[in-house]
Amino acid sequence: MTMTDEQLLELARLSVDGEINRHSIDQFCQTYPDITEEEAYRGQELRVKLMEEQGHYAIGYKLGGTSLAKINQLKSTIYSSSSAVISTSSVIYGRLMEYMEKKQGENLVFDRYLHPKVEPELAFIMGRDLYGEHVTAADVLHATKEIAPAFEIIDSRFHNFKIGKRYDGVIDNTSSAAFMLGEGRKSPREIDLNSIGMKLQKNGEYIGFGAGESIMGHPARAVAELVHGLSRAGRGLKAGELVLSGAMTASTPIQAGDYLRADFGGLGYVDMHVIAKDPKL
Repeated sequence: MTMTDEQLLELARLSVDGEINRHSIDQFCQTYPDITEEEAYRGQELRVKLMEEQGHYAIGYKLGGTSLAKINQLKSTIYSSSSAVISTSSVIYGRLMEYMEKKQGENLVFDRYLHPKVEPELAFIMGRDLYGEHVTAADVLHATKEIAPAFEIIDSRFHNFKIGKRYDGVIDNTSSAAFMLGEGRKSPREIDLNSIGMKLQKNGEYIGFGAGESIMGHPARAVAELVHGLSRAGRGLKAGELVLSGAMTASTPIQAGDYLRADFGGLGYVDMHVIAKDPKL
């Protein structure tokens, strides 16, 4: 049965309320088991409009399901059914809002989230507009102004971080919560994004390793897939927008007191302290 905009708006409101008031919600598929891709992205757009009504605005996109490490984690511990994930050629995206951005050196306040996890990623900062269903990885590189090291903090609004089905997550803005760009910026013409290595530390211990090629063979391919998806909706990327190309490792749960650092060889690093509460309150 086709979902109405009223039904999708109600799901979007539940997701936003869970984020703002920090409480978890039921999986959408329990009530609507047959949500389609088109309906899910309509729901996501309605969610963005709800945030815009509160004075916020979108500044870019984040990608999900772009590496085997992340897909395997989704299948085994996050989605209720492994059939919810297809392959790295079928990525999903969410919107990055201005309030999600944390500055390098800024603490992450754990008390603002439900069950946050961190993911090391490569961020693309667009230098010009990009649109079309035939955009290639080479087109993405030519349109990109800079690459930056980044952390994404994800925080599903569903109970215990258990996303029911793939499109539940899309309406919930693919679990987007926060992100941080680290130290170091380079033009994609100055660095080999395919071979760049990444080392992730948590509290001084190495817990993850990755490489640019783990993102769909080349991270620019992931961004090209995003452009293809946007073109089907009559949109594209705009100059100045930011794209997080997806997790290079499985996501890592975090707690107050944690310190995380990811070093990206030849590019730079990003690091972050997690504190329990905002000291200003």
